Amino acid sequence: MNALTAELNVLQPEAAEEPQLSPFLSTAEAAKMLGLSTTMVQSLMDSQELKGWKTRGGHRRIALHSVLAYQRGTQQEQLLPSRRLPRVMVVSEDPEKLRGLMFEFRQWALPLPTAFFDSVTAALLEMATHRPDMMMVELTMPLDQQEKTLVALQNFNSRGMMPISVVLMTREKGLRAPEQRQGKSAIQVVSGPLESVWLHAFLTGVMATCKQP
Repeated sequence: MNALTAELNVLQPEAAEEPQLSPFLSTAEAAKMLGLSTTMVQSLMDSQELKGWKTRGGHRRIALHSVLAYQRGTQQEQLLPSRRLPRVMVVSEDPEKLRGLMFEFRQWALPLPTAFFDSVTAALLEMATHRPDMMMVELTMPLDQQEKTLVALQNFNSRGMMPISVVLMTREKGLRAPEQRQGKSAIQVVSGPLESVWLHAFLTGVMATCKQP
């Protein structure tokens, strides 16, 4: 039993409006547990992938058992004992596509700690918490916004605290990757949308690299 599970065991339902004996979490608490944005948690609840209800004031309450079940299906905790696997962030601003990628990822059962986000802004805000080693981002906004995103990621890497490898996938022909700096992780720009086949190939390639002596 890990420390996170021990904390969850002492969570109590809100007294005023809790209709069930089973503990419930707020959207923010569920998002923190799952490594997702609150918007994505709301979307998962709307699609019935997370079970819950709404208070009379319109606040969402998500069943703890549902969050734990989703977490078990999304994350594999049996990591290789001899080395730490890289942490991965996957970002797509298309909610339907993101749900599909998350579903596919659960089917693959890869033991890579992977967090999914529905916006670059949400991912950047969670950088300090998740401390990713790799990041895959599908860019669908106008070119000028994509360029600003590229600069923001480049500035993050240039600080030298947690340089990460970034793959940006875009259909824009005019987006160009910055020049690679010595000692910093590269930012790559790749043509095309982010598809599950590509994501699976990338993650299994990462796994194969980690298993090499």
